[in-house]
This record gives sequence, structure tokens and C-alpha cells, in this order.
Amino acid sequence: MKVQQLRYLVAVSDFGSVNAAARSLGVTQPVISRSVRAFETEYGVAVFGRLGRRLVPTEAGRAVVDAARDALAAIDAVGETARDVGGQCELVIATTPTNGLLLTAALSEIGRCEPELEIRVCRATDTGEVLKKIQGGEAELGFSNLIPGTDEPQSTWKPVADVEVVLVSPSGTDLPVAVTWDDVVSQPLIVPPSGSGRRNLIIDTATRTTGTMPRISLATEDRGTWIAAAQAGMGSFLSYSCVVTMHEGVETRPFDPPQIVTVGFIHRGGPISGVAARFIDIARTAVERIPSARR
Repeated sequence: MKVQQLRYLVAVSDFGSVNAAARSLGVTQPVISRSVRAFETEYGVAVFGRLGRRLVPTEAGRAVVDAARDALAAIDAVGETARDVGGQCELVIATTPTNGLLLTAALSEIGRCEPELEIRVCRATDTGEVLKKIQGGEAELGFSNLIPGTDEPQSTWKPVADVEVVLVSPSGTDLPVAVTWDDVVSQPLIVPPSGSGRRNLIIDTATRTTGTMPRISLATEDRGTWIAAAQAGMGSFLSYSCVVTMHEGVETRPFDPPQIVTVGFIHRGGPISGVAARFIDIARTAVERIPSARR
């Protein structure tokens, strides 16, 4: 028996399918299928059966999954205790480039408070990839926009603030003071590269709202390039109002009606390390101080 097998069993039980469990953990479907079959063969127990299209624990499987949860909680508790008493030296945070800008002050503050701590920011392209890095153990904390209605039973979501989405355009662009999605699709857009969930969200929202496919002028993950490209007149992009202030050569416009998203932390269910908890507290205060960010 391996610890990872227990995580797979719990994930399949929570999500009701091997495919969904695999996506949540950032592994392939065959890996989980083989692991579950090997476990069932080794212990002579059928852990899952089908109820319609959903995989559900059998009567015996429920006891196995419950025991797996208890075992994983105990294992996680050992790790957290060891980090706390030994003095954790690293904190890994997964975030997207845009959301990461909101953490600049918090990262600086915890660096001053805990100079021995090594902080590593693990970049992700969208919220889905942040979740995969958390569930796969690559990062202890994630910071992202929190999607309403998202069902991630293995994750804990901690909202921090509401931020306003604005359209950033070259100075002198002929647009109203407050824009709609019709105005957005009238402009050449600067967006993340293909495959990014954020890019897909922008294109899907614009197309669904206006019936028009946006025109893409530049695709890059580098947010600094977005500013430079807009200053050069290449197009407009979407960002948070609180991270695009005081840039020459561009104009920001709110939406009518306002477009508000909630940002916050994500971590795997169960206890987190003391340093992660302290960072969340520091970040809450730091983000709330940013103009245009509100609880």
C-alpha cells in the first residue's frame, strides 16, 4: 500500500469518476485506474461500483475510503507538526501572473518577518492549473480568482477580496467612459497564449455576450509585455483595476455593469502549516490596502 493510492481512492470517491479525480490531482486517468485495480486485487475488496454513470464506494468500499481519509489526515498532521517544530524553511505558492501581482506587498512583508523562510512562487496559467498544483502537492497554497459554484471537495477556499476587472487600452482610444463587451470585441485584444483557461474565459464570455469572436493582436503570458504592447498601440487587455494604476500611455475603463471577481487562497483540505496560515493573514491585510480591492 502506498500513500498515493489512498489519495487516489479518496479522490475517486469525492469526484465520482476516474477522469475527474485524475484532473483534480494532475495525473492521467490510467494511473488512477491501475492504482485502484491494484489495491482491490491486493486486498480482495471491490472498493467502487457504478450508480448510473457515477462511481460510488461499495458498502465495504465506504469503510476503506473512510479509513483512507483518516490515514491521510494523520500523515498530513505528522508533516505539519514536523514543519512547525523544526521551523519550516520553504513556502510554495501557486498563482497566475495577474493574481500574483496582488501578493507583492504580502510577499515582501513575510520576507521581513521571517527572513529564514524561502518563498517560492509557482506560476500557473489559470485557476485549473493552480488547483492541480495544490492537489498534486507541488504547492501548499494557491492564490487565484475563486470561481462560484466550483465543486472541489478536496480543496478549501478562503476568499480575500473582491477586485474589479477593467479594460486597459492605448491612450486616446475612442471608447466610452464605461465599456460593455460590445466595446471589448471592437478592439484588438492582448490575451494569454492558447490553452490558458483565462484566455478561454475571455473569448467564451465575449462570444456568448456579443455573438462576435474577439480579434487577437498579441498572445503572451508576460503581463509586462501587455502594458508595453498597449502603450505601443497594439491593442487592449483585461486586468484588475488595482494592478494597472499609474502607467503612462494607457487608459483604464470600468465595465457597465461592473465586472467583479473574488480572489483568495486555495489549499488542500485538512490542516496547513503555521507559516502558510501566517502568510494568509498577512495577505488579507495587504490586499485590503490595495486601492479598488474590497472585502
